Amino acid sequence: MVVHRVIDGDTLDVRGDGRIVPKDTVVRVRLLEIDTPERGACYAKPATARTRALLPQGSTAHVVRDDQLKDRYGRYLLYLWNDKDVFVNKSLVRSGHAEAVLFQPNDKYWSTISRAEKDARRAGAGLWSACTGAPKPSATPKPTDTPPPSPPPPTTGPANPGLPPGPPAGVPDVDCADLPGPVWVGSDDPHRLDRDGDGIGCEAG
Repeated sequence: MVVHRVIDGDTLDVRGDGRIVPKDTVVRVRLLEIDTPERGACYAKPATARTRALLPQGSTAHVVRDDQLKDRYGRYLLYLWNDKDVFVNKSLVRSGHAEAVLFQPNDKYWSTISRAEKDARRAGAGLWSACTGAPKPSATPKPTDTPPPSPPPPTTGPANPGLPPGPPAGVPDVDCADLPGPVWVGSDDPHRLDRDGDGIGCEAG
């Protein structure tokens, strides 16, 4: 397949070759088992730049799927190797441009990618030293049950102005580019969509 456009550190558009992605069809891909900082967050720009360096526009990539091919937003969930045979998902974690995050049932390379995060944290690579004030959770362990549903909006604070609810926790990280417009996240914002803390995610401007 061919890289069409990198959206951010863990999301890109590709043109399929007819194997996993339909031939000559441009689709959105979410890199599996990793999570890079959201736009505006610490280390977001270096993460996006690193993915663009690994997967330049017009370059070819080899992809591998896992049990679940698409998420609820229609994005293809894939592992990518670039034209130099670099395992991109693992490389981003090892260099500290991404965290290792598991979303079952897709766990084919979890041991490899989670080990790469341990190495990056130990070395203080990338975001693990640059974002000293940011939370530094350990690699997400394998959940044993289905993730719980998102809690309702808080009973105190700003009221929901009639917006649809934001995506719940327990799904591969969602960016504003994946949503049709603003959503209500309240005080629970697992995908860090609310940049100004007013309870509304993905506001224009």
